[in-house]
Amino acid sequence: MDRGGDSGQIPSGGEKVKLRTGPWALVLYLFLGFAVLWPLAAVFRRGLGPGLVQALADTYYWGRFLWSLEYGLLASLLVIALAMPLVYALRYRFPGRALFVALLGVPFVMPTIVVAAGFLALVGPRGLLGVNLEGTVTVLVWASLFYNLGMAARILHGLLARSGGDLEAAARTLGASPWRAFLRVTLPLLGPGILAAGGLTFVYTFASFGVPLLLGGYRYATLEVEIYRLLAYELDFSGASALVLWQVAVLALVSGGYLWAGRRLTGGLAPGALAPLPPRQARALAAVLWGGLLVVAAPMLALALESLQTPTGPGFGNYLRLLTGDDGVGLSAAIWNTLRFSVGALLLAAPVGLVYALAAARGSRAADLAGLLPLFVSPVSLGVGYLLAYPKLRASAFILVLAYATLAYPLFARSVIPALRGLAPELLEAAATLGAGPWRRLFRVELPLVRPALLSGAALALASAVGEFGATMLLVRPEWTTLTIAIYQRLGRPGLANYGEAMAMSMLLAVVAGLLFFAFARGAELG
Repeated sequence: MDRGGDSGQIPSGGEKVKLRTGPWALVLYLFLGFAVLWPLAAVFRRGLGPGLVQALADTYYWGRFLWSLEYGLLASLLVIALAMPLVYALRYRFPGRALFVALLGVPFVMPTIVVAAGFLALVGPRGLLGVNLEGTVTVLVWASLFYNLGMAARILHGLLARSGGDLEAAARTLGASPWRAFLRVTLPLLGPGILAAGGLTFVYTFASFGVPLLLGGYRYATLEVEIYRLLAYELDFSGASALVLWQVAVLALVSGGYLWAGRRLTGGLAPGALAPLPPRQARALAAVLWGGLLVVAAPMLALALESLQTPTGPGFGNYLRLLTGDDGVGLSAAIWNTLRFSVGALLLAAPVGLVYALAAARGSRAADLAGLLPLFVSPVSLGVGYLLAYPKLRASAFILVLAYATLAYPLFARSVIPALRGLAPELLEAAATLGAGPWRRLFRVELPLVRPALLSGAALALASAVGEFGATMLLVRPEWTTLTIAIYQRLGRPGLANYGEAMAMSMLLAVVAGLLFFAFARGAELG
């Protein structure tokens, strides 16, 4: 239990270096109160009234709610079903494994608008395959699989690598069949990982916005899309707040289960001790895995090809038109807005994330859990809260920067926390023995040693801000148009030229997000 005082004491031959968690946790709680709790309280005040009664009596809203539940459950089951054999396959050495593992994590940072554009390029009305899956369950579940398969594999791999493989081998030695060893030994060990990976997949799918907005159509709009429509087209704050209440209740329940299961998790897809395979079997395994990855990631390949298609034939015409656009939301204006808002968000997310990381790494369990709160509040719900709680900030770009930073700082912190926890206690003892105070130890010892983790966390937070779409749709003003909004606007306009420009702009944003991800991955490796 966090008492807000000293914790995480490090033994040192009779003298102990005290690492204070109270001040760091207090700063985190104050930020969460301003950026998350007060806005949500404003939503609750507005939603607990006539809007809630009307929403409960409206069968259409119940349909959106039930479909969102169905979508989340269906995606979770499919992701777990495919992640299990993938995790077993990753225990073996095969050609291209390191690159395969690296690419498996790329979808995590892909902006939703980019992924939606990729699916339109592949299976949309003008898609390369000639099959229009827009407005179908297939394309929505495929998109969820694209996003969540790598995340689920990382979670399950950590548990399996820690103990499952050895215990399963022991059961086989004692005469258990492969199936019996899996059911009686491995599956119970993977239980927390299955719950955590399935829970996260459900959270991200149930509250998804960008992909259902562009690909789901009227029939398969999620609750998150309906919240946006109520505000954007009807200015119905009461109805939108009521639906946010429904959504928050479900997300809180599922997130609680994830946090409970997450206590037993360890992540990573590092090579470790890989089992060898005969060359022929290794090549066959590689072919199957790379083929599966190609199917999952095919929308990104289609996006790259479609960005080069112009009304006059293949070429760079779409990109050239972006450079010469004069409609006020051309490439240069969108890049400038994206850059200034994202960098501003990073300047806020980095110190808040560091405060969170210091509180969590030094033993504050309450701060460790509280700091994850923004990950379990949907961006659209957060935007609704800001509009209700801070109406005077609607004309200020700070409200957009605050939303970006709130959604990004947990990603920064989760990269730094393991590095801080991994520091040798003797280093801090030695610094204290030489007369260094707490602040001097922090800036001269701890932060320099975790510099790679700080850089990787910054890259991940920046990637999150660059691709943010849900909150931006609610909070943005015409003069603040970002890359994600510019893509959405072009996709909504008729004509091949607008479609081609949207594909080109999406490809540029995908490249930026991918480069930031590999910077994060490299930093994590160095850390």
